[in-house]
Amino acid sequence: MSWSLQTPVSVFFYRRPEHLRQVMEKVRQARPPILFGISDGAKAGHPEIQKGVEDSRRVFREAVDWPCRWEILERKSNIGCYRSVSRGLDWVFERVGETIVLEDDTVPDSTFFRFTAALLEKYRNDPRVGAVCGNNYDDSRDWPGEASYRFTRYHHSWGWGTWKRAWKFFDREEELLAEVPSLRMGNWLRLSRKEWAYWERCFQRTYARKLDAWDYRWTLSLWIQRLICIVPKANLVRNIGFDAQATHTVERDFAGLEMHAVTPADFPLISPGEAQFDASLDDRVFANHYQKLEGRRNLWEKARDRVQRILGKKPASFTRP
Repeated sequence: MSWSLQTPVSVFFYRRPEHLRQVMEKVRQARPPILFGISDGAKAGHPEIQKGVEDSRRVFREAVDWPCRWEILERKSNIGCYRSVSRGLDWVFERVGETIVLEDDTVPDSTFFRFTAALLEKYRNDPRVGAVCGNNYDDSRDWPGEASYRFTRYHHSWGWGTWKRAWKFFDREEELLAEVPSLRMGNWLRLSRKEWAYWERCFQRTYARKLDAWDYRWTLSLWIQRLICIVPKANLVRNIGFDAQATHTVERDFAGLEMHAVTPADFPLISPGEAQFDASLDDRVFANHYQKLEGRRNLWEKARDRVQRILGKKPASFTRP
């Protein structure tokens, strides 16, 4: 029996029409029955950004050539990444109970839709699970067993899905920063001191509006509720946004890293069993991804990784012990 997507898809975009065109081609192939577009407005006084916003909205509309229910939310002015995504998902969840989420720089493999939809259905009523993620930074050779996915304490935002019942916990009132000390004391997440220092720094920067990001607030919201996430064994989404037009992912050093390689998922999916996160693999994700992505490498580490990439070798942090 052929498979068809039944899950709503939400696409967030701003001013990168050529990036969005690649994403929408994948969405078009998946043919979701319900599609939402969320477009932030241009910043005042920037005609080139205004043009990018208008072109992106046109790309979205022109891509929809299959029978479906679709809506687009177009902001008249710029409200920023944090509000655009968080309020946009509030808008989506006024209409549906679950959705797959993509942004204009996250290009999924075609199997991403089936993978995410299947697990959104499987864990729809499981109060332990907060999201299904499509991208992954593990070295799959480190995985025990043959499972198609695993549970993690981390939420990866480059292509994912969630439910209204989980998104209701998002920290709209910005009150959860005060809960971090007690969260750290209980430490059900099993984070090291180094990891806690890193995440507290990220949370503080976000809540102080030094970083216009929604995903750190979402991570903290999930942690306060003791919700874990799902990641695939095969990375299913490629981020193409490491360029000068990006809001956050602007360091070109990361554009060629192996974490961006995409491998199709195999079906039927093999369950890992009990919904418990693997702390040892998550520790590696912290070292292999988060510190790098946020620019926490020193000059020696950056030079080493660049040379190894030129030579066609894995970055050292991916090397098996």
